[in-house]
Amino acid sequence: MKNNSIIVFILTLLVLFGCTGKGIRSSESMGSSQPSDTIYTEKAALSIYATQPERALQIIDSAEIVGNLTDVKAEFLRAIVYSRSIESMQYDSAILIAERLMENEKVLANDKLKEEVLEVLLYACRMDQDFEQALYWATQLRDSYQEGGKETETLRIDAEIGTLLVNVGQQKEGMVKIEAVIQQLDLLSEPKSFNNLDATIIALKRKVEACFEMELYDEAIPTAQRMLDLLSDYEQHPAEFHDGHYREPSDEKRPDYIDFYRGKAYSYMAKSYASLDESDEARKYLALFEQTFASQSLTSRFMIAPTLGKIGEYARMLAIYDEMEQRLGNDTLNEYYAEILEERANAAEAQKRFADANRYLQRHNKLKEQLHTNLSQSKADLYAARFQAQRQQREIEQQREATRRAKMSLTVTGIFGFLFLLIAIFAVRQWRKTQQRNRILAQQITEAVEYKDKYSKLKHSIEAEGSGGYEIRPQGEGDLKSPTHDSQTTNPTEPEDHPLPPTPNSQLSTLNSQLTDADLFDYLHNLIEHEQMFLNPNFDRQTLIGRTGLSKERIGAAFAQASGYERLTSVVRELRLNHAVRLLNEQPEMTIEQVSQASGFANTVSFNRSFKAKFGMTPSEFRGTKAQTE
Repeated sequence: MKNNSIIVFILTLLVLFGCTGKGIRSSESMGSSQPSDTIYTEKAALSIYATQPERALQIIDSAEIVGNLTDVKAEFLRAIVYSRSIESMQYDSAILIAERLMENEKVLANDKLKEEVLEVLLYACRMDQDFEQALYWATQLRDSYQEGGKETETLRIDAEIGTLLVNVGQQKEGMVKIEAVIQQLDLLSEPKSFNNLDATIIALKRKVEACFEMELYDEAIPTAQRMLDLLSDYEQHPAEFHDGHYREPSDEKRPDYIDFYRGKAYSYMAKSYASLDESDEARKYLALFEQTFASQSLTSRFMIAPTLGKIGEYARMLAIYDEMEQRLGNDTLNEYYAEILEERANAAEAQKRFADANRYLQRHNKLKEQLHTNLSQSKADLYAARFQAQRQQREIEQQREATRRAKMSLTVTGIFGFLFLLIAIFAVRQWRKTQQRNRILAQQITEAVEYKDKYSKLKHSIEAEGSGGYEIRPQGEGDLKSPTHDSQTTNPTEPEDHPLPPTPNSQLSTLNSQLTDADLFDYLHNLIEHEQMFLNPNFDRQTLIGRTGLSKERIGAAFAQASGYERLTSVVRELRLNHAVRLLNEQPEMTIEQVSQASGFANTVSFNRSFKAKFGMTPSEFRGTKAQTE
């Protein structure tokens, strides 16, 4: 077998040498791509991802296959494409990839790469309007910057945290934090540096966004004006700000940088004045905005459209919405289209077209409800559209390849046929390796769950003898004891799974201050597991509060400080997944959907995604692999 492999390898080298020889290269019209071609690079993908995300993903896949990218780098670039593409933003996919990368040892060992992944997570969560999760990742990113001694970067992310605090309802705390950042940056303003200038502009930008959230338009105007003053100073004296920082634009790119943020500031001024019913001032800054490069982007014009409506420029506003609707096409199941309908209703009402206004408002309300209830289906449609686009692109490339091959000589055709055979053999071998890996992985998953069950039973057997667990007894009758076994009535060598008895809330509340976080976590974990509270799809922290009478802060501290889990939801998700593994092993007649429901998941999509993220394969793959093994 080894000798055959050596022979195949030598023949492959001979064939590849023949493909790159003079006989082939003399025919420039063939255009056959080789793995070494520079098209399969990170630079090539990043140069087009904003407007051609599907093609960028294909380049990344190819670059990984030929060895130009590591698997970690390729995953990171995919997250970039999903989160920042102008044409097709898929924040959920970006978040899933980046969260998986944050569990990778190679990422955690590389501070620069970890920070880049955290930046993607922060951006994607913020754009997806998951502000609580964005705040979580922003805090981690800030800690990393601070540990690395990056003072300005730390201040930059502090301004981001301030805006997020405003978004989650902590408006006073958030605004105080942003103001503190701006004051600290002012202290660092001498000597001048681009890094400090850029951080100050970003902090001012975040303050304006917070002012809009709080409807403080009077305060937003001087903040945006200061952005304009800083940009003018930089434009007139660029040499004074030069510091060689990696974010500093080149001489050629400097006008674009200034123009971009100047356009942002003009749009902020226009929106503020329009909200204050000062239409003349709003029109003045709209005119200035339209002179910037930023105004040429449909996305920027879409953001300024509501301002046009506030000053009565309905025709211009509706023209932008017409253009955006044309861009959206049939893809109207999104927040962009909901905003368009709402603004159209406002315009119709202002023009006394009340029937149209009512019709647009009804459509808006229906769409918002549909967005809320059919989010899973919407994502499925998006993935289907992405798959269709990929398939069409593959078909086009296959047709082109067929045309080129038709012009080749019989010798070249034979060589490619031989190469195809080698690739097929390689693919089959890889498939077999994958099947073997999946079988091993499925067995490991099953053994891990069985081990956890045995460990749990052994633990409660020990607790029955008086050395663990916690049961709140009437005052004066003893300390915390095991809630699941009585050492006088239960044989400790034969542990059984008994439900936890109801714990008097008043007693637990009275003694909770005497418990360490570790003690309380053990009690709560036992409670959730043995009463199978996690099987309730609506189970959350409030359920646990109602069951125990503890405060959400006390419960949160127990899980955050005394466990390997960051949140209660992480514990619940793991218990549900372990339960699902048992059902998949023990109840082969149950469908995947039934297993999902029986394990406490809200829907099958969430179940599949969580299962794949934890175990590396889908529930269907796990079941199929187990079936093959048996």
